[in-house]
Amino acid sequence: MQFRILGPLEVMSGDRALSLGGFKQRAVLGLLLLRPNQVVATSELLGALWPDESRPMTARKIVQNAVSGLRTTLSVHHTRDEPQGAGAPELITRAPGYVLRVDPARLDMTRFDDKATAGRAKLAAGEPAAAAELLREALAEWRGPALSDLMEQGLDWPEVAGLRQLRLDAMEYRFEAELACGRHHTVLGELNSLAEAEPLRERLSGQLMLALYRCGRQAEALDVFSRVRRALVEEHGLEPSRDLQALQRRILHHDRELTSPVEEVPASVRLLHGAAATGPSSAGRPAVAAPPAPPLLTVAGQQPERAAAEAPAVARTPHPAAPHPAPAHPAPAQARGGPVLGRRRDVCVLLVRVRARTGGGASVPEQLDVPLNEAAASLAEIVEAHEGTIVGSLGYLTAALFGLRDDWAAAPLEAVRAAFALRDAVGGLPGLGIEAVVTMGRALVREDSAGAVSVVGTLLDTAQHLLSDVPPGKVHVGPEVAACTEGWVRYRKVARGPDAAAKVREACALHPREVQVRGGEAHAREHELAIVSSHLDHSRHHHAPYLVTVLGDQDQSRSRFLTEFQHRVGRLPDEARVLRPAAPEQGGYGPLGLTDALLDAWAASSGARRDAPVDELLTELVRGAAGTGPTGDRLLRSLLVSAPPFHAARPRAVMDVWKELLVLCARQLPLVLCLDGLHLVDEAVLDWVEELVATVEDAPLLVVAGARPQLLGRRPLWGVGGGRTSMLSLAPLPEAPAAAPLRVAAAGHRRPAVHQRVAEVPRQTRGQGWGPGPGDEPHVERRIAR
Repeated sequence: MQFRILGPLEVMSGDRALSLGGFKQRAVLGLLLLRPNQVVATSELLGALWPDESRPMTARKIVQNAVSGLRTTLSVHHTRDEPQGAGAPELITRAPGYVLRVDPARLDMTRFDDKATAGRAKLAAGEPAAAAELLREALAEWRGPALSDLMEQGLDWPEVAGLRQLRLDAMEYRFEAELACGRHHTVLGELNSLAEAEPLRERLSGQLMLALYRCGRQAEALDVFSRVRRALVEEHGLEPSRDLQALQRRILHHDRELTSPVEEVPASVRLLHGAAATGPSSAGRPAVAAPPAPPLLTVAGQQPERAAAEAPAVARTPHPAAPHPAPAHPAPAQARGGPVLGRRRDVCVLLVRVRARTGGGASVPEQLDVPLNEAAASLAEIVEAHEGTIVGSLGYLTAALFGLRDDWAAAPLEAVRAAFALRDAVGGLPGLGIEAVVTMGRALVREDSAGAVSVVGTLLDTAQHLLSDVPPGKVHVGPEVAACTEGWVRYRKVARGPDAAAKVREACALHPREVQVRGGEAHAREHELAIVSSHLDHSRHHHAPYLVTVLGDQDQSRSRFLTEFQHRVGRLPDEARVLRPAAPEQGGYGPLGLTDALLDAWAASSGARRDAPVDELLTELVRGAAGTGPTGDRLLRSLLVSAPPFHAARPRAVMDVWKELLVLCARQLPLVLCLDGLHLVDEAVLDWVEELVATVEDAPLLVVAGARPQLLGRRPLWGVGGGRTSMLSLAPLPEAPAAAPLRVAAAGHRRPAVHQRVAEVPRQTRGQGWGPGPGDEPHVERRIAR
């Protein structure tokens, strides 16, 4: 006979559940099983079944009748169903109440406790695989919440709450064992659900953060920390534990010890098959040219979810023209030639979707086989011609990486040029169309010794999200790519919602003289680029700040110069970091505009989610630069009060906090701050830039300030004196056609709530470093929206 309380109350005799009578009789049995082989006083039974104020006069008699009924049921079924010699359960009267004698091995609660204890012991002994197995067996005893049928009737016993905590503890130990075995992908779904249900269990949240980080989802891991911290502060006024704060810092710093002890990268999360096309294979077979990965497509009008569900069947089917079909799943790393080596790096992603223009049908006509084969060949040839690497297919998408080779500076432009070439090549095939998106950021790139490349990270999720809104035949790019290539590509703004995707641009065409301007201007500016590079070397060598002002009448030529310098510095990411806030538009910006642009630039350079709430971005920035000590707490408080409503802090004071943060970042790694369009900004911003260089000590910080010569009309003594400044004039060169101007929303379309909150700032404080400066109103609106 088996007694089961880890779920609805059940007593099993063989494979048959016994009828246990009414609610009171079942409740008496449940309480006795919670304390097996122990005396339970009658007064405790009475208190567990009825509140004092509603206990009937016959309560004691009801308990006695329930005990009598249970004795009869257990005795009759044991005699009839159990083999001779089997230990019979006994319900005995013993002062001051009753005791139920039962073999501990026949009670699921005892079996759970024994296996969980053994699992914890194995984990402590350094045997995580055995521990995980034992803990899985222990948790398998549970069929639902303990005594759920009784608790649903309004009972609330502390023993049941204790069992729930023991179950959660066992789950945490099991997750710890699974993570120690490198099974972070296996437990991620369970961890996510349980952490949402138990937001105050810090150990559980820490395990979720670690699993997300190992899956290449660093930003989401930091989101978990922010969520836990918010819950603790709002509900209890407490900060997260030191262990959880330490884990957050280690994630921010990419601590190598956080990597999985056993690299587990399932095929479902890899972007695949970047194997070398020549050379001997890892299995010793003669090398063959790798066929292009067949593009997986959707039919016009078909839902992406349906297409994704049908895609694996297409992926496993060898293409008619492919002599050597690619495997449906990647071989293990050992079979491909060695262990997987991975590191986080800056890459540019081109994500392409080939779409059949065949009406609303759900299948692809056979007539498209030949065009599909041509499209697959074009994808491979064009990506290779533009120095890219196809890393495989996922559903109906094809992904390529740019920037894996030596010339990272050219990667964004090459990716856009490849997208244009693919659009023209595939769009010219009968029955086919194409959409593409180009974005850039940091991702975890792995390459084994045989040359197979895979990539994981939120950058791919971002690209897929952006691709879902791309109309047929269009190419969209992320804001970072647009900023890097605006001198060579004509863009126009895409109408989107108020989220981070609002800065996505549609790439319309290359400028007619893109090739000549791109190559000729970089060569013509080589002397000026060398001068700015020498100032960076000076700043690094002397550990001191330096200001270089780059003057030029032609905005696009000046922008291309700064972009080229940014790319050259970016080729050596371990030697310096570049922070390039967006240049002000025609209306300029004040202190709030600058701080918003700095935060966006930091998010872009660090791989953080640009659509994350402002407080989360600021927390990640400050903790990464200043840690969790008193300095970090002070800086974070100062920045958080600048979040909406913005007038809780003086913008000038917030700018000073940003100055301190930039200095801390520069002391970790030499920092280049590129600020363009300074002739348009508020006087308070110009003061801040000069003070940044004049007052900072012991920090390798190079400020490259771009402006038109009108800046000197406003500030005749700009960059004069101090020995830490120099000025560079760009001689005019042939200018590429101007990009289409980016239109901004008319003031009349802003939400009334925004105008109301802007109006709350005293007018006399504006433009004096206290309130928003000229040009700041759009940034106020953006802050309130975020």
